[in-house]
Amino acid sequence: MDLDDILALAGSHKPTVFERASASRNTRWVQQQYARAKADGRDLVGDVDMHDPLRGDTGEVRRITRAAQLAKQGTVRWDAATGELTWSDEMSLIFGRPPGAVRQTVDALYGLTHPDDSYRVRLAATAAWRDRTATELTCRVVQPAGITRWVHCYIEVLTGDDGEPTGIIGTAQDVTELELARREHDRRARRRAIVERASGSLGPGDGLRDRTGFSDEIDRARRAGTGVLLVLATEPQGATDSERLSAVVATFIMKLARRNDICGILGPGEFGVLMPDIGLRPATSLAQTIVEKLRAQRFVAGPHGLRLDAWGGLVRFEAHDESSSIDLLIDAESAWRHAKETGAALKALARPAPADERQEAWRTRVRAAVAGNGFTLYTQPILDLRLNQITRQEILLRTLNDAGNPVPPSPLLDIAEHVDETLPIDLWVMDNAFELIAQGPPTPHYQINLSGRSLGEPGLLGRVQDLLHKHDVDPRRITFEITETARIDNRSEAMYFARAIRELGCQLALDDFGAAYSSFIYLKSFPIDLVKIDGAFITDIVNSPTDQALVRSIVEACQAHGVLTAAEYVRDAATIELLRGFGVDFAQGYEVGAPMPIAGAPASSGTSIEFDLRIDSPA
Repeated sequence: MDLDDILALAGSHKPTVFERASASRNTRWVQQQYARAKADGRDLVGDVDMHDPLRGDTGEVRRITRAAQLAKQGTVRWDAATGELTWSDEMSLIFGRPPGAVRQTVDALYGLTHPDDSYRVRLAATAAWRDRTATELTCRVVQPAGITRWVHCYIEVLTGDDGEPTGIIGTAQDVTELELARREHDRRARRRAIVERASGSLGPGDGLRDRTGFSDEIDRARRAGTGVLLVLATEPQGATDSERLSAVVATFIMKLARRNDICGILGPGEFGVLMPDIGLRPATSLAQTIVEKLRAQRFVAGPHGLRLDAWGGLVRFEAHDESSSIDLLIDAESAWRHAKETGAALKALARPAPADERQEAWRTRVRAAVAGNGFTLYTQPILDLRLNQITRQEILLRTLNDAGNPVPPSPLLDIAEHVDETLPIDLWVMDNAFELIAQGPPTPHYQINLSGRSLGEPGLLGRVQDLLHKHDVDPRRITFEITETARIDNRSEAMYFARAIRELGCQLALDDFGAAYSSFIYLKSFPIDLVKIDGAFITDIVNSPTDQALVRSIVEACQAHGVLTAAEYVRDAATIELLRGFGVDFAQGYEVGAPMPIAGAPASSGTSIEFDLRIDSPA
């Protein structure tokens, strides 16, 4: 077929409507290009570059562009010879702009990229061109009204027949949903790992909960079904290291319990065993065995072996029982005390005690402890990180157990708060603390801790004034420390006390800061001078970036509000240096000094003493 045959064939073909429309569009395009060339003064013969569409990078560009269109991706092309940059209609839509609405330039491209990612995009394009290799990255673009979208880009270098680079082409896909899903997955995994590390509340030995963690387990078991709670009390027959002994006994109890039972250390010489999905009779049999073996076992927790006296109390609970975890703990603890008083090894309760009986029994016990002076005071030094010098002492409350030995007060204080009997204990501490202050040197500053329940008592201010007058103590030498985690029943009365006590000349401090969600509100609403950062954020702060971030934010917030900061549970020199770098003002813990009986407290005129009755176990 020659040219004449081709022309004849074309002349005999009648174009379709679509072909006529296509030809019309092409004609208009040629006319527009001709008019533009004439207006620019271009030589329409000499300036025409004859380009073979089957050679060079045209085929590669078309292939990439066509693939991007099919995948609903946008394309961006940069021509090295002219420096021109163009992008497809799909890319305009990714930018959130109608096609043709934005002049297509390199500066415009970077202007549509998120400011925080623009430099990374430049680096990726530059590296691809320099190294002659493909690269990819995920960045953000900013659509109208500030809407941000995530885009995944694949950048390739175009080459000519001679292998030399002629430009860059990038394909882009909106991956906002995928990126958000990936970030949410990472966030959940990170959060799960952090919570699992923190929520176990493990004591000495794997799988042992502390009192708080064990209480949480009781509530979970109570919501899920029936079970039995066993509380075991032990007394060593001879002196020993109580902390080491507790670890040894707890491990021994774990070996005797069932595999799915949950064990915990509830206090000095007191242990819990939570038995889910078990009847009272088999649970009583298992408890009897544990008590007998505790009494028969010879424990080594020091230079010499020793035996224990042991008693058990257990209570059965039903699913969704109205009794809380603290109620069940109170009932089981009352049961073992009844067993001890009657000479029995074990006391079992088929159901939780009536609420009114429980409250009255434990109110009586708290009042008896106060009336019988069942408490004593210890002292622990506090380091001023700015001076690197001991400038304060904290006096810690200790309860006396049945054997007359001092133990941490947290179990009794938890119960006192539960049955609304914190005020008698707080008044006992103030009375004895003020007496001590009156007998001490004239210049030190002292701090006394008040529970949130007592803080809301309408008559508290008058009681404080009476005690100050009774012991002739200058109010300006006193700071009252409020336990932030304790519930304040009457916030209006608490605020009145806070303001009135400041008018007397006293100061205010806030304990356990960060342990509850309302902490930062207290910075604004309460006229406090000092906060103690909760020890949970301090114990592992050297190895925990999350704890470091939290402590830094607390310190910055306190400094902005003109409030001093103190860190509890400081256990090594590395922690002290880290806290000093964060700007924390005071540090307290075993690295600074261990609690000592009050008789060993220093009596320097430059010493400030702090009284605190809420510390579980100073570290």
